[in-house]
Amino acid sequence: MAEESNVHTKMAMAEVLGLYMIALIGILVGCYGLGVFDGLGVIIGISTYLGLGLLLCTYVAYRNENLLLTGIFGVLAVFLLGFPAMVNGAMGTLGDFDSAMIYMVFIGVLLLVMGVVSLAQPVKMLPILLIVAAIAFILLGLWFQNDLPNATEDYRMVTGVLWLLVGLIATYMGAAISLLVMKGKPVLPLLIKA
Repeated sequence: MAEESNVHTKMAMAEVLGLYMIALIGILVGCYGLGVFDGLGVIIGISTYLGLGLLLCTYVAYRNENLLLTGIFGVLAVFLLGFPAMVNGAMGTLGDFDSAMIYMVFIGVLLLVMGVVSLAQPVKMLPILLIVAAIAFILLGLWFQNDLPNATEDYRMVTGVLWLLVGLIATYMGAAISLLVMKGKPVLPLLIKA
C-alpha cells in the first residue's frame, strides 16, 4: 500500500515574501506613474528577479496546497518575467503597443477573477488587494495603449496612485501576516471573518 506524504513549508513563508515583492513592484510602478523617475530601466532591471522570486513563492504555495496563492503568484510571476520583453517589443515598433495593452489588461482581468473568487476565503483584505491590483493593471494597459510618453498627466497620476496603493496594501498585509504568525493572534487587522 502506498504511503501518502505531504511536505509543507512553514505557514506564511511564501505569502509574506510574495506580498513584499508585489509591494516593491507596486511602489516602483507607482513612482513611475507619479513622475518620480521617467525611464522604465529600474522596473525592467528588477522585474526578472521579482518574477523569479514570485515563481519560488508559487512553488512553495503549490507544495502547501494553497490553490489561490499558487494562481495569484504564478500569474504575477509570468507577467514580471515577460515584462522586459513586452516593453522592449512595444518600444521597438510602433504597432506593438496594442499587444502590450492586451497583455496587461488580460493580467488585470485574471486578477479581477481571482479577487472575486477570493471573496469565499476568510481574509477579506486579499480581495481588496486583488481588485485594486486588477484596476491598476487595466489602467496601466490603457496607458500603454495611449503610447505611454504622450499620455495625459492626469491619467498617469491616477495610474501611479493606484499602483502606489497596491504597494501599500501589499506591504501592510505582509506585515500583518508576519505579526499574526509571530504573535499567534491578530495584531494588525486583516479583516478575517470567522
